[in-house]
Amino acid sequence: MGNVVSFINQKGGVAKTTTAINVAAQWAKEGKKILLIDLDPQSSATRAIFGDMEFEDTIYDVLTSEIEASQAIVSSETFGIDVIPSEIMLSGIEIILASKFGRESILKRCLAEVKDQYDIVVIDCSPSLGLLTVNALIASKDIVIPICPEYFSLKGIDLILETLKHIHVGLGHKVEVRGIIISKYRNRRIIEQVINDLKTKYTIPVFNNYIPESVVVEEAHHRHLPMLEYSPKNPAGLALANLAMEMWA
Repeated sequence: MGNVVSFINQKGGVAKTTTAINVAAQWAKEGKKILLIDLDPQSSATRAIFGDMEFEDTIYDVLTSEIEASQAIVSSETFGIDVIPSEIMLSGIEIILASKFGRESILKRCLAEVKDQYDIVVIDCSPSLGLLTVNALIASKDIVIPICPEYFSLKGIDLILETLKHIHVGLGHKVEVRGIIISKYRNRRIIEQVINDLKTKYTIPVFNNYIPESVVVEEAHHRHLPMLEYSPKNPAGLALANLAMEMWA
């Protein structure tokens, strides 16, 4: 109980949020109790789930010790999950956190009282490798890395792995890479090429369920619905549902 997994990539536009919220919703549908934390100042996950709703308490308030994590949790009936929402104020939090004691493990300490109430805690990270993401990594048991094969570079993976190494050596916390998720693909030939590059260079597993690019996924976002409800038979919807099962195995 209480396993924490971060969806991480310092490159934007790789469908990180889409994957995180849809995998979380699928797990919830299978009867798992899920908490999703939106750790991105752009609040993409919060907006995809709740639209333009404003929240009095967010992850910003939790990290600045204004409130307990449990006070910031809101439930989404449509997604079937609990969420700690984000807000734009989060974009300035690194400066505030920088002066705090044990600044890399603030999120871990904040989650200590709630994480065991859930089967899994999903963290949707911001597209950077700054202090916020380091906090997510210290709080996590493992991570998944969504990539878009069309814009993929091995350098990006190197950076993430380098960060994990620094965290292990410098802070004594080992984070496993559960796998790489291939998302938003248009061309299977490019996928083969990317997988070949990955296998040549790393031993990281690549999940078998690739998520094709689909306008339907964007439509689901705008309707604030998970794909399993909006368009479960769509190839991207099916792939996301299968990916969630594969990740849980």
